[in-house]
Amino acid sequence: LRESHDEVGFLVTSFNDMTKKLARAREETERSRAAVEAERAALAVILARLTSGVISLEPDLRVRVANPAAGTILGVDFAGSEGRPLAEVAAGEPLLAELHEVLQRHVAAGETDWREQVTLRAETGRRELVCACTALPGDAGGPGGLVLVFDEVTQLLQAQRQAAWGEVARRLAHEIRNPLTPI
Repeated sequence: LRESHDEVGFLVTSFNDMTKKLARAREETERSRAAVEAERAALAVILARLTSGVISLEPDLRVRVANPAAGTILGVDFAGSEGRPLAEVAAGEPLLAELHEVLQRHVAAGETDWREQVTLRAETGRRELVCACTALPGDAGGPGGLVLVFDEVTQLLQAQRQAAWGEVARRLAHEIRNPLTPI
């Protein structure tokens, strides 16, 4: 009877130890989940405040997330696009369709890390974008998707061209007023 009582005591102690371990594991899981949610919320705030367009894509080019600046630059409403193929989101959106073609070209060539100045043409006019794409790390070393970051530099390039033409005009005016200067 004493042996049976010792076995029951051992089982009760083991059961109590197991429930304590499970409770600690549950608490640790909840803390980890809360930390992940806090990081996700912080990242969402950062992305919302960026003036650069950011589109995060799955390895198969489905949209993970796109920030508001991406929608503004490309004239696309990305609301509800999460999980949809980028090609599907780009249908009927000329600027995004052109950007998707550029992305496809790089992906087809096996390039996941690239930088390029891209000229997009639409009915509203030409848009110049400086794009950078990088691969995201995935689980077990596999592909984790891509992040495409872009800035519109159309106005900057126009200002540079205007400044260059202004300098040409200034020099030409000087030459007209003083034709003997080069001699």
